[in-house]
Amino acid sequence: MAAIMPLIMKTISIIFLIVFVFSVVLLIFTFRKPKKVSIPSLILAILISLISLTVFSFFVKYRPSILLLIAMGLAGLFIGIVWSQSTHVYVENGKVMSRNSIWYLAVWGGVFALTQLISIVTKKPPSIAMALLVMSTGSIIGMNGRIIGKFFSVSSSLGAPEESSHQCSHCGAKVVSGSAFCSQCGKKL
Repeated sequence: MAAIMPLIMKTISIIFLIVFVFSVVLLIFTFRKPKKVSIPSLILAILISLISLTVFSFFVKYRPSILLLIAMGLAGLFIGIVWSQSTHVYVENGKVMSRNSIWYLAVWGGVFALTQLISIVTKKPPSIAMALLVMSTGSIIGMNGRIIGKFFSVSSSLGAPEESSHQCSHCGAKVVSGSAFCSQCGKKL
């Protein structure tokens, strides 16, 4: 069993690396495009993070202290909630849509750089990797949880078409009927 464990860990690492590279490419091409908010996909991302954390914790024998795990989880939640502020959620044509700003990509890059820097400086002991995975899971829960909250807040305007038709589809600001440009962001309506 001891001889097969490194092979299992290497296989898991390769799978997660492929998923990560695919995620980066997808993020770069789609981060600014408006997309329909899907509660099931937001929940699925949270579940995948929790499953990844569970699988990783099953294979790692070293564990950081409970206080460090709680601190990293709370730091991740905070980062996720702040990160979600860069995602604009609005109603367009009767659908709840979202669009990320450049800050979305900047925060994502910053979190990734932080985790890589810590991994390099600490030479990747399993306990540090575990703590970083807890932080990452917390950030996904914080971000997607906040976007789910925004979804329900914005979807309440779906029943009032006159209100949703008087919002800028770019920034969500209220727009005077007949205006050609948004007074808040200046973009054409």
